[in-house]
Amino acid sequence: MKTVISALKRFFKSHIFRSIIAAVVIFSTVFFPMIFAYPNTAVENRGVILVIVIFSCLFEVFVFILVTHLTVYVKISDAAKNLDSMARDGDLKRSEVISIDNTVDEVLTALNATVDAYVRLEQAQKSFVASASHELRSPLTSVQGFLQAVLDGTATDADREKYLQIALNETKRLNSLITSMLDLSRLESGKNPLIMNKFDINDVIREVAARFEPSLIKKALQINVDFCRDSCYVYADKDKILQVVINLVDNAIKYSPSYSRILLITNIHENKVYVTVRDFGYGISKKDQMLIWDRFYMTDRSRTPVKTKGSGLGLSIVKKIIDEHGEVIWVESNRGAGATFIFTLTLFDSNKHKLKTGKIISDDLSDETANISKADNVGE
Repeated sequence: MKTVISALKRFFKSHIFRSIIAAVVIFSTVFFPMIFAYPNTAVENRGVILVIVIFSCLFEVFVFILVTHLTVYVKISDAAKNLDSMARDGDLKRSEVISIDNTVDEVLTALNATVDAYVRLEQAQKSFVASASHELRSPLTSVQGFLQAVLDGTATDADREKYLQIALNETKRLNSLITSMLDLSRLESGKNPLIMNKFDINDVIREVAARFEPSLIKKALQINVDFCRDSCYVYADKDKILQVVINLVDNAIKYSPSYSRILLITNIHENKVYVTVRDFGYGISKKDQMLIWDRFYMTDRSRTPVKTKGSGLGLSIVKKIIDEHGEVIWVESNRGAGATFIFTLTLFDSNKHKLKTGKIISDDLSDETANISKADNVGE
């Protein structure tokens, strides 16, 4: 019923309905009287009747165009001026969506949506600047303090190496923070588009597990890998998905207590691969699970009493990459019960996903390439 009412409202506010009304008015005020007047008019006066009819039609068409312009195009023009004012001066003004035309409704609704987007963007920029300033100031202040102590000679010989090591660690954290900020900026700017391709997600997980082997040994952690099948080819941007897995595994290592384990699991359901990264650490409360995707949200404050320092941007980058792929990611956790991050990828389908492949220019070149390949294999 609501759909029917909505369709009727849109019809009554459409150009078609107004054109029908205009045609009815013209017919009832001009042509209908003429049907009765024309036969009863003297032949010599019928030309005058035709002139009156034509003039009346033109006048009513002019009135129709004028009313349409005032009720529709003037409002569209005002909306365009408001958009231009927002772009030039940042003057944000919402418009009340009351009109008799569908196009005007859509334009004014789009204008209000743009105003809301500008407000959210302005708030996000202020929040980002404040958070970034705070996060950048902290390591810089620390580095400045320790280096000043070393240069002033107030640090003892025994403390000097320790202070320099702390300063080095803070510069590494600062570099990681700036790198994460640049990565997030590139993702949000759209200047770093996805390069979709076919690859084995199992190989990516194995690569990440091997990359973190020193960190695992340092904390006496164990990674258990459980693949649903030997090879699992997906269609995605390999480099960005590699970054996703690295960030998730890095978080799992940070917030896992020593002598525990981390699970990396893949499952397939229909045309989706579900990649799971699970730790048995301190977990995330239900309240904090809504905040972990925000920029600069320091997960260590909610997941562990250990003061683990990080950029606070890792999960924001993960969420942005997964969203760009049109996939989903979520977390399942409770305080003290570890955290499980799950994200989806699309299985590669040769009928749907096209790959950019090279082509053989000539048979001679193909034979030459094959001979070189064979020679390389013999050399190995």
